[in-house]
Formats: sequence, structure tokens, C-alpha cells
Amino acid sequence: MSGRAKPLLKTAAAGALLGISVYVGADVLGEYTTYTALRDQGLKYAAQDSALVAQIGEPFQDGPWYNASIGFTQSGHIAAVTFPLKGSKQITDVTVRAVRRPGVPSVAIYNLTGGEWKVLDASAMAPQPGGMVKPRSIMPAQAVPKVVDGKVVAGEECEECNQKAKAGSSSGSSDSSGSSSSGSGTTGAPAAATAAAAASGTSLAPEAGGSGAAAAQAAQQQPKRKRFWLF
Repeated sequence: MSGRAKPLLKTAAAGALLGISVYVGADVLGEYTTYTALRDQGLKYAAQDSALVAQIGEPFQDGPWYNASIGFTQSGHIAAVTFPLKGSKQITDVTVRAVRRPGVPSVAIYNLTGGEWKVLDASAMAPQPGGMVKPRSIMPAQAVPKVVDGKVVAGEECEECNQKAKAGSSSGSSDSSGSSSSGSGTTGAPAAATAAAAASGTSLAPEAGGSGAAAAQAAQQQPKRKRFWLF
């Protein structure tokens, strides 16, 4: 009995080892093929973005695969890939997130059979004023078709959507100009108060000094907060 059990145990162990090897190999193959597909899309978008090209310099190329990362959600139907992009001036990280069609549970089989990944968003880390680094979209603008009564009008674009997109891109400049104008308005208020005081013969110096001392004392009493920057 023991002589017959040993070959069965060896066969079962070999089968289990083979199954684990096939499972791990399919998992690795699915990750690698997904990485190459999304990386190629990210390189395409990076080459079309003039601001990114000016930031990192030409020529540029992607970094080694072992410095990249990949993650899956929704049972492997949504993938996100982050890889380094090195240019003649700087190096940055490019992140591409895409979704695939349902139906095939295996990512490796889906990719090997020519499955398409639709890019949801693509971004690159860009320097900001004050030493900050934030992601910036590098996806090209896409025309939004016009819809009337729930039907797409062929050959026509949604003008309202295009105007909103332009307004969103120019919001940064308008915010900065608004802050500068509001700053000038606050500096004008003390000047007007000083002129009114001079006309009435009164002085604002003691009150200003008292309010400044009170503000300094209140600032000393408040606890200091530490700021942590996450990149």
C-alpha cells in the first residue's frame, strides 16, 4: 500500500507545482503585456505634449522596466502603469490609467488576442511654483460630439463643451490676476483711511500699533503646524 502511495504523492506534488508555475507565469505575462501597451500609449502622449518636451528635453526615453509599477482594479479590468521618463534636462514619472473590455477573465489571454486598452487619463509630474511637484494631464484635447435629443449629430461638435474646456484651462491665469488685484485693493484701504484721518486732524498711529501688537501676541499663542508635502 505504501509503495503505491508514493508515486501518487509524487504525481500530485508535480501537478501542483506545474499548476502554480502556470498561474504565476500567466500573471507575470499579463502584467508585462499590459505594461508595454500602456507604456507605448504614455510615450505617444508625451511626444505630443510640447510643455513636457520642453520640461525634460529631447531626446527622451523611458526608464528600465524594473523601475516601473503596475496595479489592477475591478478584477483586472482597470490598470494603472507608472514609469520613469528621462530626457536631456530632467526625469519625470508618467502615469497611464486604462480600461479594457469585459468578457475575458485572463489579462494575458486578452492581451495576446489583441485586446484593446482604452486610456482614461495620462499625466506627468510637473514642477510648480514654490518647489511643489504635481501631476499634469498630457492627454490631447478631444472633440466632444454634439448631442440633440439623445442622438449624436455627425460632423458637429459641442460648442458649449469646448467653451467650458477653454474656460477651465484659463482659470489658473484668471485666479492669479484676481489675487493680485485683490491685494492691491487691500493696500488701497489703509491709504484711504490715512487720508481721511489726515483731513479730520486725527492720528491712526496708536491704533495701528496696538492692533499690530495684539496680532503678534495672538500669533505667538497659536500652535505651529507642520506641513507635509506628498509627491
